[in-house]
Amino acid sequence: MSSEPARQGSQETTLGQYAGFVTRLICFVVDRLVLAVIFTLLGLAINLILDLFPINEWLGLGEPSSLTVVVIAVVLILAIAALYNVGFWMLVGQTPGQSLLGVRVVTVNGERIRFWPAVRRWLGYFVSAILFLGFLWVLVDDRRQGFHDKMASTVVIYDWP
Repeated sequence: MSSEPARQGSQETTLGQYAGFVTRLICFVVDRLVLAVIFTLLGLAINLILDLFPINEWLGLGEPSSLTVVVIAVVLILAIAALYNVGFWMLVGQTPGQSLLGVRVVTVNGERIRFWPAVRRWLGYFVSAILFLGFLWVLVDDRRQGFHDKMASTVVIYDWP
């Protein structure tokens, strides 16, 4: 971290240089691909286990309804996605996608992100996804903050020495 004052033109601050829209978009896509692989492997494992151990038949419950399966899948997907993002942000300050491109999530004071701000940031993704306005806001904001960053008082900076 540099002790120089902020420079407007390059978007550099005492925290480091703010990560731009394209870098953040690539990080987001990489993380969604990692999650897609995790979901696929988990789905295959669950199917295999249920084929090997037909618990519903043993308990006399029959086949679950399509709605039940969808609800369970959505809850599992959201829980794993939240755990992935919140966990990585809290433990190492960056998800694997962010690590790959050398960016880090920190508070606006430059501190490591804690549990509740990480949860607010993740929930803020849903707010930012409304017409993608919250994500596109990164293009016009001085600190390159999306709506989810503003909700959690975080910034994304390049993790350069």
